[in-house]
Amino acid sequence: MTATQVPGPTDVGSMYDRFNDLFTRHLGDNLHLGFWSDDQDGATAAEATDRITDMVADRLAPAPGTEVLDVGCGSGRPAVRIADRHRTHVTGITVSAHQVRLAHARPGAGPGAGRASFQLADAMALPFPDGRFAGAYAIESLLHMSDRAKAVAEIARTLRPGARLVVLDFYQDGGFSAPESDVMNPVFQAFRLPPLPCSGQYEQYMAAAGLEVTGLEDITGNVRRSHRLIADAMQNISDELDVDEETRGQIRRYVELNEIIGLHPEVHYALITARLP
Repeated sequence: MTATQVPGPTDVGSMYDRFNDLFTRHLGDNLHLGFWSDDQDGATAAEATDRITDMVADRLAPAPGTEVLDVGCGSGRPAVRIADRHRTHVTGITVSAHQVRLAHARPGAGPGAGRASFQLADAMALPFPDGRFAGAYAIESLLHMSDRAKAVAEIARTLRPGARLVVLDFYQDGGFSAPESDVMNPVFQAFRLPPLPCSGQYEQYMAAAGLEVTGLEDITGNVRRSHRLIADAMQNISDELDVDEETRGQIRRYVELNEIIGLHPEVHYALITARLP
């Protein structure tokens, strides 16, 4: 069985510097999964991924004029959408310098309510004072953290009393077989992913950080279509683009990762809401 090396923030940032444009060109601006209510739901991928953003914002329920933190903002589309729809200010952070540049250039970026600002920062060592934010969210970004407990504690430190944290991410309920691990570990390493958290770990991290979990929604079945769409898109990228063999191999491993994680019965996708008393 092969071992997985735990990535650091620089590793993750370099990966997104390299692949962000490739991903968004073929998958859209939202670098997260989409939500479909059932198999008959005719929403496009863009509509379904915006739905996920809206679900996070609805549970966060930011008050107009307040400031919230987007942990792992990507190129800024979710932050700008939430800021505009809720008339709040969103401060987005990412470890990718390229994503910061893209986010700054996005319409809706800037100071003030209804807009979003962006900066390079590590969630495991946030450069913000205690109690700054009226809320925070992390959409599939804690997945990359080498110390998720520390990241959750840092986010909680920057929240005001009564503020909410909304996390959307994967977890595994049970282990993987040795053959599955031998396939998954190189893929996790290529895309800078530590091993998946186990069932209940996010709740443990939140409790240790002084947060009360108020909701846990398993929406695994509602996002499975995303894995099929991503796998198809990434296979097309691998087949059609003029890229070097290392990049082609990483893209194909990403396809494998989506197929394994997206359909594995032990892998779940949860929307978790917590509150700082």
